[in-house]
Amino acid sequence: MDHLTEFTRRGGSETLVLYLFGWVDGQGNGGDYGLNVGPVKKTFTTLITTTYMFQPEPEFTLQCRSFVMSAAQFDYLQDHDLDTQDFLSTLGPLPAIVYELDLSSYRDAQAALEAMEVLVQD
Repeated sequence: MDHLTEFTRRGGSETLVLYLFGWVDGQGNGGDYGLNVGPVKKTFTTLITTTYMFQPEPEFTLQCRSFVMSAAQFDYLQDHDLDTQDFLSTLGPLPAIVYELDLSSYRDAQAALEAMEVLVQD
């Protein structure tokens, strides 16, 4: 059985709201960090502080998309290392970006974190 069929078969009543964090640069290159269950602010904070730790002048935009799926489907994705944009895009069109933060607009992590606090309201 292929991954898409197995994923679809694992529906269930317990649903999760998950977040796919990714990035895109000015040339359209991008990638993702996988699905996260955690609060959006916590994940954004981790990504921002880590980015500025290693790249003092980042030239890309962080993006966040929201996904809803069953807990069994999420477990399957994690068990098979499929919690990526590549696999999720085979399920259909990706959900719209709900949060986007252009890190090249901020001089340091603190400024980016302050902008994120305004962007992501609980």
